[in-house]
Parts: sequence; structure tokens; C-alpha cells
Amino acid sequence: MPSAWPKRVETVLLDAGGVLLDLDFKYVRRLIEPRCDPSMPAIDETELSRLEARARQEVQRQVQAGGRMRDAWRDYFHIILGGVHVPVAEQSGIIDSLWEAHRRFGLWTVAIDGARQAVTEVRRRGLELGVVSNAEGRVAEDLDSAGYEGLFTTVVDSQVVGVEKPDPRIFEIALERLGANAETTIYLGDVPAVDVEGARSAGITPVLVDTHGLYSSIDVRRINSIRELPDLLDGA
Repeated sequence: MPSAWPKRVETVLLDAGGVLLDLDFKYVRRLIEPRCDPSMPAIDETELSRLEARARQEVQRQVQAGGRMRDAWRDYFHIILGGVHVPVAEQSGIIDSLWEAHRRFGLWTVAIDGARQAVTEVRRRGLELGVVSNAEGRVAEDLDSAGYEGLFTTVVDSQVVGVEKPDPRIFEIALERLGANAETTIYLGDVPAVDVEGARSAGITPVLVDTHGLYSSIDVRRINSIRELPDLLDGA
């Protein structure tokens, strides 16, 4: 059975990528289209989104096998690029370009549809809000640029604090900053081996954001989108 729901929820912690921020599919498409096989259909952003979800499953697999989330970066993008028929010989160069772009100005920079409204509503109800993200040191800036400025009391970036999910210490940093208790906190994330297991190990109730229905076998409370968060809190 999923983790028991808190008797009351006072704090909501959220992942950034895949929950609040989407990969900038328009940018990715512009970068890779010139190197795609011209005999294949044009790249569709909906298809890129589906492939990105499959790529996250590879991250899940590697973390379950004992790897680190950031080490799955190249495999993650190989899945996306292969899915849109980028020739294998072109893929490593594109991935290098994507990494450089992510390091300079970020790739997960687009607010997920309805996410700002959902977070604003939760904030209006008086709950404490924070972000816990495995990132490269710029996630707070990316959130502000995407329209979330002022909504989160703290943003814990793994690159900045030196510890990453699923290590419970990164969640404990957020709780300490907020003066929050694990027993009255929930955490929303989209990669079970990183987010669900990490939150549970810190004594926090996890909620899996499973947009593409990829993890039906995982025993956890789930929603399809961050848009459902206010209703989840109403019905819990």
C-alpha cells in the first residue's frame, strides 16, 4: 500500500524538472532538426515529450542499479535522439552541445502547463512550499525565469549543497530551512528510484507525478500532473 497520508499537510516539496519545468523542446528540436535523416517525418514536440518520458525510465533503471542520476545524462539523450532518427554518428556531438547549453543557460526552463496556477493556489492556502532538485546550480534562477518567482521559500539545488537525491540528506536540508516536520510534508517527483525512495528515506510522504502512466507497478500515491495538486490536497 502507498505510504499513509499525513493527518495534515503543512509543507509541500517539489522536484523541478518534470514537475514544475519541462525540457525546452522547441530549443532541442531546432538544434537537432538539421542533423536528422531528411527521409524521416518532421520532429514533433509531442513525440519528443513521449521520448523524454522513456528516457527518464532509463534514469530510473540506472539509479535502481546503483548509479547516479547525473551519470545517466548521455544515455537519456541517446534515447531521445535515437527516437527521432538522428544518425548515431551525430548523436555524441549533439549531446555535447546540449550539455554546454544546459550549463550556460539551462534546458529545463519551460513552466509545465498549469503548474504556476497550481503552486499559486497551494501558496494561497497558507502551505509552505519548497523545491528539492538534482540540478547544476541554476535551478532557482530557472524557476524565477519561468514565472515562479516568490512562490518558494527555499530551493535546494544538489550542485549547491553537495548532496543529491535519493540521499535523504538533501530532503533534510529543505526541512531544516523551512522549520518543517517530515510527518507533515509531502514531496512530488517524477522518477521513482530518485524521488519516491528518496522522500521515503527521509520520512516524507511521496507523490509520484506519472504523466505518461509509465510506473503503474510502483506502489505510491500518484497524479498525472502538478495541475492536480490542489485537488489531491482537498481529497486526501
